[in-house]
Amino acid sequence: MKGLLVVGEGMVEFKYSDAGELVQKFAGDTLNAGIYAKRWAPSTEVNYYTALGNDVFSGKMRDYLALEQLGTQAVLATDSANIGIYAIQTDDSGERSFTYWRKDSAATQMVDLLLAAGGAAQLPDADIIFFSGISLAILSDDNKTKLLEILQQAQAKGSKIAFDPNYRPRMWRDQQHAIAWIEKAYQLADIALPGLDEHQDLFAQNSVEAVQQYMLAQGVSEFVIKAGKQGVYGFATEQSDCHVPFNPAPIQVDSTAAGDSFAGTYLMSRINGDSVNNAIINADKVAREVVQHPGAIMDMAVYKQALK
Repeated sequence: MKGLLVVGEGMVEFKYSDAGELVQKFAGDTLNAGIYAKRWAPSTEVNYYTALGNDVFSGKMRDYLALEQLGTQAVLATDSANIGIYAIQTDDSGERSFTYWRKDSAATQMVDLLLAAGGAAQLPDADIIFFSGISLAILSDDNKTKLLEILQQAQAKGSKIAFDPNYRPRMWRDQQHAIAWIEKAYQLADIALPGLDEHQDLFAQNSVEAVQQYMLAQGVSEFVIKAGKQGVYGFATEQSDCHVPFNPAPIQVDSTAAGDSFAGTYLMSRINGDSVNNAIINADKVAREVVQHPGAIMDMAVYKQALK
């Protein structure tokens, strides 16, 4: 077992506490997924591919990765940029809004830095490599192409590629720009984690069946459709289709990282031999707990108590 490699950008997170104090943490969609994957199966390796600067917060991020036991072999460094930053606010229903300072952050250089270091061969071996629409969106178009080529080379060596579109409209030039690159990612992916709401926005696909047919047309062999109150639907060529009904959390404090925790737990469950159906159940259980707590990453002790 080689474990999971997550690809993307980790950032400094600022958020006001209930007492009105500004609290600093670290988060980012694929980083969150990697952390929750590691927590689900602590004995399975999780590595992170990104780039950081040499600023104070980048140093603290390295310490945080060590604390969460994420491998840093593929965490590259640059002297010409710093780590990205964002601030988060949540409304009374737990829905969040973000303000970002990430343009030209260190992570946008991760492809050039990897190629300078020797390319895909420098990445740690992994059963699954996970990236997202955000992982693509932060890169120049030239480096988007290069990242997909790097992932294709890893795929040829035996890694499965997993992709979550995680569509954020303001990160793309326009909708057609997003569609073009997200379709390229789907066509590469062995595993996909689309949301019905995203496909309604991007492709005007308004049903699970429409998304299913689209995924099959893109050649994706395993995919999980997150369909809100309709529940979660799983499809894989070697297994029966499945459906896990919607099971709302008793309270929703903060929806940050709900999808990320789902992705990380699902992929780690699959690496460790769970069926698609059981992996969805595991992932749904974690995401349901995550939304009941503030911030992207639950306190470790709370996680262990809630999900032991």
